[in-house]
Amino acid sequence: MVIIKFINKYSDAPKMKILLYSILSGISYALALAIINAAMLHVSTGNDTLKISFLLLFVIFCLLHIYFKKYFMNKGVKLTENVIRNVREDITGKIRCSELEVIENMGKGSIYTCLTEDTEAISQSAPSLIIALESMFCLCAGLFYIIYLSFYGFIFIIILVFIMFFVYTNSSDSVTKKLKISKIEETEFFDRLNDVLSGFKEIRINCKKNRDLFADIVSVSEKSAKLKTDAEIGLDNRLVLFVSLFFIMLIGTIFIFPVFGIMEKDLITRLVSSLLFLWGPMAMLFVATRQYNILLVSIANINKLEATLDNFNPRFPDKQPEPPTDFTEIALNSVEFCYKNKKGEMLFKMGPIDFSFKKGEIIFITGGNGSGKSTLMKLLTGLYYPEPGGAVTIGEERITSETYPSYRELFSTIFTDFHIFEKLYGLKDIDEEKVNDLLRQMEINHKTEYIEEKFTNIKLSTGQRKRLAYITTLLEDKQVYVFDEWAADQDPEFRKKFYNKFLNDMRVIGKTVIAVSHDDRYFHTADRIVKIEEGKTVTA
Repeated sequence: MVIIKFINKYSDAPKMKILLYSILSGISYALALAIINAAMLHVSTGNDTLKISFLLLFVIFCLLHIYFKKYFMNKGVKLTENVIRNVREDITGKIRCSELEVIENMGKGSIYTCLTEDTEAISQSAPSLIIALESMFCLCAGLFYIIYLSFYGFIFIIILVFIMFFVYTNSSDSVTKKLKISKIEETEFFDRLNDVLSGFKEIRINCKKNRDLFADIVSVSEKSAKLKTDAEIGLDNRLVLFVSLFFIMLIGTIFIFPVFGIMEKDLITRLVSSLLFLWGPMAMLFVATRQYNILLVSIANINKLEATLDNFNPRFPDKQPEPPTDFTEIALNSVEFCYKNKKGEMLFKMGPIDFSFKKGEIIFITGGNGSGKSTLMKLLTGLYYPEPGGAVTIGEERITSETYPSYRELFSTIFTDFHIFEKLYGLKDIDEEKVNDLLRQMEINHKTEYIEEKFTNIKLSTGQRKRLAYITTLLEDKQVYVFDEWAADQDPEFRKKFYNKFLNDMRVIGKTVIAVSHDDRYFHTADRIVKIEEGKTVTA
């Protein structure tokens, strides 16, 4: 039921036809078996010649089986890839509509694991499970044929099949639990791998840090490997049991039934041939249980991620939100914000903050590391919401959850952990010559160009990447610019250019600039200085 609900949720493709064709494939498989047994009986009764009708019917049923199987397998693969595409688009769509705090708390590792490993597991499991569906109908049709041959033989086989099912269900929960825990360990592994790649410079020059981090990675990897190994061994043990029980079926049919005179010789021959013919579908069913358990874990992870996102009601505006056409003042009134750990315990409290700025002002925010400057920027731009009791206002209008999308459109930002996009998303009718002229003004035209609607190179130094980000903000042409220590990675000459020219250019055209800065030698270029200490504003 879990898999069916998951498929129905992410695909509206017709599924009944796939199911019908898998049933017809199973029936045609069983009919081919019946024709083989009929031909064997015909020959065993002393007929030297084989009826051509047997051959024709066998060929017809084989061709039908191949046709039905090809159809539902092809459609099944398309259905699977359609589901994966919809999962990725749906979750990515919810992520982009979610809140920054939610994404920060979730971590990149769990998101990457879900959208890569879990969707890949679905893709890899699907072919086996599609064949297993057909195998189930082949087995059912074959069992109907066996009950036609011998009721006692059917009862004997059903008892053994129920034993297999009982053993499978009893061990399934344990295997699934181990696979789920191994997925958690894999997410932890991706987080540690991110530490290696993002912190490569640090671990390269610090041998102890390098060694400790790698030891942590090895520990996580070993835990994941052990859990997966135990789960795989559990699955293999079930497969061995299945093979053993199948041989018991054959032994019972060949040796036990004749002893008690339950069946005639010809009937035993046909029953054994039927069991051998059904070996393939039965084996496929039980082999598919391995993929079934993996699939259940992957579906559970995807559902968990989506439920986490849904809890915060991610919404994207139906139409492009328009920023307020004009404003005279933006204010943060008694604004507070709390950082909490996963247990809900408070780690750091920002505020209460009372801060305002007027249109056209240039304001510098200063303060020590960890004082709350970046948090203030996120509250100001609407990336974080204030705790109940605080408010962000434009003039006399209070910003609400409904008006936040429009409010955010006022800002263009460059945070310390900014990201450069290869393309200028969100901009239309871009003047290529204008962009390249800005690259020359930023003195990075020798490093990258804007050609065919994208930058030729974005792998630049931090200072150069900030200049590229600055170009993007200029092209966006918003009313308020927020820069978090933009000048920190610039050379002295370009830093001077930023404070004396760029900010003055902003002032001339009436733009508002809120910049985090420690360059006290340039504080005179600002209209006001606001200092943050321990999450509160103090007199600068």
